[in-house]
Amino acid sequence: MTDNTPAAGRIQAVTFDLYDTLIELHPRRWERLSAALDRLGIPNDVKVLRDADLVAEDFYTQENGRVPIRDRPRAERETFRLHYMSVWLEAAGIPHDPPLLHAVREAYMAEFETPAVESNATGGYRVFSDVLPALRRLREAGIKRAVISNADADVTNLCTHLAFAHEMNAIITSAVVGWEKPDPRTFRAALDALGIEPGAAIHIGDQPKSDVVGALGVGMRAALLDRYGRHDPSQHQVPVYRSLTEFVDAVLAEQGEAVQRQEPEKVSRS
Repeated sequence: MTDNTPAAGRIQAVTFDLYDTLIELHPRRWERLSAALDRLGIPNDVKVLRDADLVAEDFYTQENGRVPIRDRPRAERETFRLHYMSVWLEAAGIPHDPPLLHAVREAYMAEFETPAVESNATGGYRVFSDVLPALRRLREAGIKRAVISNADADVTNLCTHLAFAHEMNAIITSAVVGWEKPDPRTFRAALDALGIEPGAAIHIGDQPKSDVVGALGVGMRAALLDRYGRHDPSQHQVPVYRSLTEFVDAVLAEQGEAVQRQEPEKVSRS
């Protein structure tokens, strides 16, 4: 991996974002919004909604980092959610006035209030098919693994229900440790649990403003996961991968290179 992150060395730990990195909503957020708009008779393009979701997620990351949404008064939380929806619709080029915004918000939330979601312990989430193979490969290479998630409640049970918690050495939730990514303390909580220094770890996630900024800020290396093909790699200072398979291939290839770089030093000391 060639990038502008801290100098390459042997990686001892990989930390992962959770949502849209290890798991995703099914149907996806933009598919649910498209269905909601369809029910309201509002023309839309699901691909445009998918790309506009990036703008809305950046807004959410910045606001949540300023003051966690869960810690705000109830009225302020609802105001934020309406603002979030407004940002999303505006980025998608969909005109909306306050009454329509409220209607879209209600229709969107109704997409989550179905038996398939409400009766499911995973809340409508599913694991990407490349997750378990990637985690096993890292474990077999002796690399520690951890989740670092911005979430309103401990995600350990969710990871357990989705059958990959056993492959993690630590699961860190912002609501539990008290800080949201990109706050360096969120990442330090994972590094402390793993017993690894920042320079020996790399974090991968789908959010440039929380995952990449936070990891680099604490001295880790970072990579961006672009599962939906929405990012231009030339616009990012870190490597951009389309899958965890591709990412782990790069990590393990670099591990081999690191070992080779260390061999002459080992021989000279014997």
